[in-house]
Amino acid sequence: MRVFLDSDVILDCVMGRRGFVESASAVMNLSERGQIDGLTSSLVVANCHYVFSRHAGVTTSREVIAKLRLLLRVCPFGDRELEQALASGFEDLEDGIQYFVAVNQGAHVIVTRNIRDFRMSTLPVMTPVEFLTSHKL
Repeated sequence: MRVFLDSDVILDCVMGRRGFVESASAVMNLSERGQIDGLTSSLVVANCHYVFSRHAGVTTSREVIAKLRLLLRVCPFGDRELEQALASGFEDLEDGIQYFVAVNQGAHVIVTRNIRDFRMSTLPVMTPVEFLTSHKL
């Protein structure tokens, strides 16, 4: 199963955000064990680096990003996804780009804490807790 992970899930895991780290880490562990094909986009990685480097410093952030590359398949976005996002009904361009990367890479589900940002999605969109509960992996 291809599972697209949004920025907030990755940041919850690497930043140890209270109330969210457990479920985010459990989803990441599924990818590490090969029970899911964890995907994310190059834009998510860049966003995560930006946020995490302010929290833990650039060196630590780069080390974490290097480890993430071993756990998740980082999918590029390009003109196709940008064009699709611009033509879509997504209010937030970034969310539109993430959505079309997920669709174009054959994701089966998007895992995020910001469900409302993906209300235009034709893919199932779940929080980490919902995903873990519904798939019992």
